[in-house]
Amino acid sequence: MPTARPTRAERSAHTRRELLEAAERHFFVHGYHGTSLDDIADEAGYTKGAVYSTFGSKAGLFLVLFDQVIDRRLEELRELLVPHEDDEMRLKALARQPIDDRNAQFLLLAIEFWVHAAREPAVLEAFSQRYRRLRAGLAEIGPQASPLGIDRWAIVTLALSNGLALERLIDPSGVPDDLMASVQAHIALS
Repeated sequence: MPTARPTRAERSAHTRRELLEAAERHFFVHGYHGTSLDDIADEAGYTKGAVYSTFGSKAGLFLVLFDQVIDRRLEELRELLVPHEDDEMRLKALARQPIDDRNAQFLLLAIEFWVHAAREPAVLEAFSQRYRRLRAGLAEIGPQASPLGIDRWAIVTLALSNGLALERLIDPSGVPDDLMASVQAHIALS
């Protein structure tokens, strides 16, 4: 008995998934500006028109990829932090996490896109919405008793994480592994 042909929705979802996978590989290796839609489409086995019809633009494709990365990272953090009973234990669990080179590479990519978006108000607003969602997700799982307040803690934590990741890229041995944990002990639990 022949198998049923995929529906249009299934084909669209498959195309979307393949384009996103190719985009992630290319963006991580070549950066935002070093990646063309032709590169992504060719690797995924589609035309550039398929990228445009699925995502509207290169920025639209990146923003969907950014959503996926945020969702994965927040889920990883939830799995890490939620089982712990109190803020101190959550922060200790977070401090024990190794520095992830993939997160540092994604930060570079996000900064490159951030600079690009700064010159296009509509793209910047779309990126800002996603960044606010990232902060809100972090605030949901962060130390509820922080003297800064949870929303301010999330802002400071993201800024600190971004800054330390950049410092580590510039001078890997110059940023101690426990620095984030030390700072968090002061801003989250004091």
